[in-house]
Amino acid sequence: MKSTGKFYPTAVLVDKPMEIDELAEQIAEISTVSKADIVAVLASLPTVMSRGMNSGRSVHLQDLGFFRYTIDARKGGRDTEKEVVPDDVERTRVRFTPETHFATGRTATRALSPASVRWVKWNGAIVDESGTTEGGGTGGSGDENDNPLG
Repeated sequence: MKSTGKFYPTAVLVDKPMEIDELAEQIAEISTVSKADIVAVLASLPTVMSRGMNSGRSVHLQDLGFFRYTIDARKGGRDTEKEVVPDDVERTRVRFTPETHFATGRTATRALSPASVRWVKWNGAIVDESGTTEGGGTGGSGDENDNPLG
C-alpha cells in the first residue's frame, strides 16, 4: 500500500536470476556457436565494457541498449569550477538505458520490454510458457474486458 491508501501492481520475481551459464545454453540452442564460446565472450564483456566507459565513452549493445557511468558528487558542491577535484566523486554507478525503437505513428518501444509481456495477478503460483498455472494463479479468457492483473 502506498501512502495514498491505494494499491498498485508490482512486478514479482518468482525464481533465481538467469546466470551466464543458462544464458549461454539458450543462446547455443538458437545459434551455431558453442556454449563454451558464448560463456567466454559473456565473461569477457564486463572487462571490455569498463575499458570503454573508463575512457569516457558509453557502450552500445545493438538491440539491447546503452551503458554509461554516472556519479554521485560530494554534497554542497564547490563555489568555483577550479575547486572541483576528482575526490569530489563519492560513488560511481553504471546506468543502463534500453534501446528505443520508433514505429509508425511515433510509438516508441524499448528493448527488453516487448508488447508480448503477459501480466497476471500472482498468488504464489508459477505460470509456465504455455499458460498452465502451477500452484494457484488466476487467469481469464484473455479478451479485452479481462483485467490483466486478475
